[in-house]
Amino acid sequence: MHDHYGFCCGIFAENGENVKKIAALLTLCLLFSYGFTGVKSASAVVAQNEAEINFPTSVAFSINLDSAQDVAQIKLHYGTNRDTCGTVSALAYPEFTTGSSIQARWEWDMRQSGGEPPGTTIWWQWEYIDKQGNSALTDKKEILWLDSIHDWQLLEEGLIRFHYYENDTDYGTTLKNAADAALNHLHEDIGMIPDQPVDLYIYSSTQDMRDAVFYEPGWTGGLAYPEYNILIIGIDPSQLDWGQSTEAHELTHVLVGDYTFSCLGATPTWLSEGLAVYGEGGPSSDQVDFFNQNVKTDSLLSFNVLSGGFAEDPSKADLSYSQSYYMVDYLIQTYGKDKMLGLLQGIKAGDAIDDALQTTYGFDLSGFQDEWRRSYSLASLQESSQAQAQDPTPVPTIIPIQGASSQAVTGDGPLLQSTPATQVIQSSTASLGLVDWLRSHLVLILIIAGVNCLLLIVIMVLVRQKGAK
Repeated sequence: MHDHYGFCCGIFAENGENVKKIAALLTLCLLFSYGFTGVKSASAVVAQNEAEINFPTSVAFSINLDSAQDVAQIKLHYGTNRDTCGTVSALAYPEFTTGSSIQARWEWDMRQSGGEPPGTTIWWQWEYIDKQGNSALTDKKEILWLDSIHDWQLLEEGLIRFHYYENDTDYGTTLKNAADAALNHLHEDIGMIPDQPVDLYIYSSTQDMRDAVFYEPGWTGGLAYPEYNILIIGIDPSQLDWGQSTEAHELTHVLVGDYTFSCLGATPTWLSEGLAVYGEGGPSSDQVDFFNQNVKTDSLLSFNVLSGGFAEDPSKADLSYSQSYYMVDYLIQTYGKDKMLGLLQGIKAGDAIDDALQTTYGFDLSGFQDEWRRSYSLASLQESSQAQAQDPTPVPTIIPIQGASSQAVTGDGPLLQSTPATQVIQSSTASLGLVDWLRSHLVLILIIAGVNCLLLIVIMVLVRQKGAK
């Protein structure tokens, strides 16, 4: 490569050299660059490339390559359409057979990774590398992570994409209209509106919904996935009233997630859940009575406790939700919706809740607690007395086990399937390595070098012409 550039940049013009000669030198540099990079792609023919879903446990990716006798390694890049901090993907190294035709297969076991919500778009892309180190990528493909058991129908209008399978048109229409109304309410009262359509997947029973996800508390009736713009709920046809309020609740979670998404911090639970209860129209009458009872006995929860996860104990959970609502309602009614949007924007910018509150309202979390309690004629709370008041519900996080490099089997033997637990590597684009990056950007690098070569020639021509004068 150094000899190549020495040739380009070593041909300096004599006095009187014209623009045409300079252009010819640039063309020569670019032609050399193009020819230099033309041999850097591994050669093979993709005969088959597909994914097969076994919902809700796994998705299997497979590829067949013909004319692949020189292929020495195969990688699978895959991921989802969720919001992430930067370009993030996962990398798997499947085992495969060698020969003129190659088959490789790798299975993503959702029971190890924690699962993806129904309606997720999964993408994948194969990379194959020959014995000389040259690599090639297949086209990126996508598949929808959703069961094939149910006959899913779609109602799509405005900012709601409503998916359901219940064989009742009124059921779908009623819930779709309720979702639209909930969005309008959130926009009018708080000023929040999604920047893209939200997908609602409505199961006809809570059990059907739970069968579609992993590792959720037993009392879960609906789940919001703001980073995917998806929510799922199990709504029995006989419980449409409950279903409509739950839609509003989970839709608010999606919007709050959009408005506060940050790689630098987290949204306190009281704010997220308080807004969600606000979005559904407030707590039920029983929850209001229970909250008022706790006000009278001065047994409310501390704001620090409510910043973490909520307890799974039903009575503590009820108080957590209702108190969070009254905290949020106080901020909106006292200071207005613009201040609330300012608070959410501060969290999105990465501010801790104390800093975001201080910037927006002029008090931190402790100051907010004191002011809020005074509105109920309650004294300041001694935080230490509630330090262990409740145990938050744990959120399961299972990180894929890092694995070994791919293995090849000599000869045209049978297909060898990798063991998912030992083959998955979670990585960012940077994990492909500096060498892979340089190879994939070599044309651009050489073009830039050629342009620099031209600039050097022009400068020398101008200097020599000026010296001649």
